[in-house]
Amino acid sequence: MDFSIIKATLVDIPDILNIYYRVYKNDYPLSIGTNPDEIKDALLSPDRYLWLIAKDTTNQNKSIGSIIFHFDKCSRTGKVMGVAVMPGYQGRGIAGLLISKGTQILLEQENDIDALYTTTRTVSVASQLMFLKNGYYSLGIFPNAHKIHAFETLTFMGCFRKNVLENRQYIYTISPKLKPLLKISNRILGKKRCLSQKKNESVCVTYDLKFSPVENDFEFVLAPQFVKKRFQKTFPKEFRDKEFTPFEAPNLLITATESDFELYAHLSQKDHYCAIIGTNQEIEELGANNLKRLIFKMKDYGINYIEVLIRLDNDKAINCFLENQFLPSAICPAFKQEDNQYMDFIFLSRTMQPLDFSGMQVSENFKGYIDQYVKSWIDMHVSSLEVVGDKKN
Repeated sequence: MDFSIIKATLVDIPDILNIYYRVYKNDYPLSIGTNPDEIKDALLSPDRYLWLIAKDTTNQNKSIGSIIFHFDKCSRTGKVMGVAVMPGYQGRGIAGLLISKGTQILLEQENDIDALYTTTRTVSVASQLMFLKNGYYSLGIFPNAHKIHAFETLTFMGCFRKNVLENRQYIYTISPKLKPLLKISNRILGKKRCLSQKKNESVCVTYDLKFSPVENDFEFVLAPQFVKKRFQKTFPKEFRDKEFTPFEAPNLLITATESDFELYAHLSQKDHYCAIIGTNQEIEELGANNLKRLIFKMKDYGINYIEVLIRLDNDKAINCFLENQFLPSAICPAFKQEDNQYMDFIFLSRTMQPLDFSGMQVSENFKGYIDQYVKSWIDMHVSSLEVVGDKKN
């Protein structure tokens, strides 16, 4: 059987919708695979999307597979999503061909992108192996991040243009809670490490988050167009390009009632996944009491999972989230370029659902990340338990 990989066009929209429905039914969490208008917008934006489909050339050019590459030339990064192959064609290497073709186009043939990132499901190991075989590195996990049939843990991977990983900035001060994850990523990336391993060169730092004398409550505004316009007005483009991810559009605004604090986030209403994109003030200015209240208000709002991506050298912000039961989940190498070098970021996450890894299938490349996450979870929720009682005489 012969397959061809081509760029999708507008005439392929019905086939694309059919592929995702046949694979996921009504459970696919991304609207870009199920909303015809979003698909059309992507296909008409070749400066932001590379959409490939696989065709069966022996069966009237039937569309049998799809993959989406969403990229941002300004940040020189992209993400891979929506890998799907029709039932009856799975297990024949089609997904691997789609991954290989798109990765080669963006990281080798063209010169606009330096890094591609992706997540994969853990209901089977097949999707992980497809990316690993195509040169993607294992970078971490996102526990309970999305709900398809049930809450699922996702893996995180990345692939990089030649010499990019070698040209990353060293990090000399870190939180001690980050060291286990960074040691694993350093081992996987080999000599292309970000954490300096020279003796006495990396210093562990912690910060005490102060309490605020002003007690804030918080209000939630879920209005995609309003929030997007306010976000663009609040943060100049140069600042957005430097600090924020270009792949999550803010649709949720959380405001403090007694201060000018604003938090911008992307909320998936289908599975209540929330990615914090940015704040108009330093997060530590909110105060320990108000930050704790904010997290609980997000839980009360129905959010099941919170994720934040932070520069690895932003010690204060990292410690603020770590002190509020966020855990290091994944490293995001070479996410931003500064002064001819690349800066690493780190994902911190907090799940509001019971942690359950049963039935999960992962490549051995991710075992270290899972082990360190479980240990960190135990240290936070069990080992820190203090038992107080009367002493027996």
